[in-house]
Amino acid sequence: MYDHKRKAFTLIELLVVIAIIALLMGILMPALQMVKKQAQGIVCRSNLRQYGVATRMYLDANQGIFPNAFTWLFKDGAWGCEWHNANKTLAKHPELAGSLWPYLKDKDIHLCPLFNTIARQTGCSICHGRDFPVEPQYGYSMNGFLGTASFFVPDQYQDEIEKASKEINVKNPANVFVFSEENTWTIEGLSGDVFNDNNLMPSPGTSDDCFATFHDAPSGDLDSGFANAVFVDGHVDRVSAYPAGNTFKMSWPGGSPIPEW
Repeated sequence: MYDHKRKAFTLIELLVVIAIIALLMGILMPALQMVKKQAQGIVCRSNLRQYGVATRMYLDANQGIFPNAFTWLFKDGAWGCEWHNANKTLAKHPELAGSLWPYLKDKDIHLCPLFNTIARQTGCSICHGRDFPVEPQYGYSMNGFLGTASFFVPDQYQDEIEKASKEINVKNPANVFVFSEENTWTIEGLSGDVFNDNNLMPSPGTSDDCFATFHDAPSGDLDSGFANAVFVDGHVDRVSAYPAGNTFKMSWPGGSPIPEW
């Protein structure tokens, strides 16, 4: 029998419940955001680990010689910010593919989720005026000093860097990265260049490329975080663009002393 004496919730009781739910959401949301970022970081590191496997397969098939650092992805060098051109993906245009692509093409490993979000939000500081939007397709860059970049270094280091195109001549494989990440914006006093192709070519100073700074960055300060990288020996770790010149130190395959120019 229906109980006519049963009371409904009062307005105050409903407000209390809503307040409790809001409080719990306020407590849980930061934790959930942190878990999300951690999951994105895991995906990114896994992607780079697979890039390391692909590099190993390439080296084994090519007498230990690294792919060309400018044409490993797009055979034309991907100049002009092609990394975010959704109309020029290699899945759609395999005829544009570079030398490493056959070892990567069947894998969904080309984009870090966090980079995808940040690049869409921040845009690309040197890509303005392009006739295609910033829709990231590829997010990793190869160490330019491992793949025939002798034209970039002073004459006295050219022989050394040409030899480093072979894995056997890399002096410290656990400390020299093969693939890592870059920012789409410059940082004063640290970098003067941004992610415009899939080649990471730092210099001993602060005028060129550097590692990305958006992983584990403090809230609102994307200049103070870290990047992920896979190294010649195959392990994956986080790396820092700081202090200035550190990216070059972890790029140079010739061992100590680290050159200056």
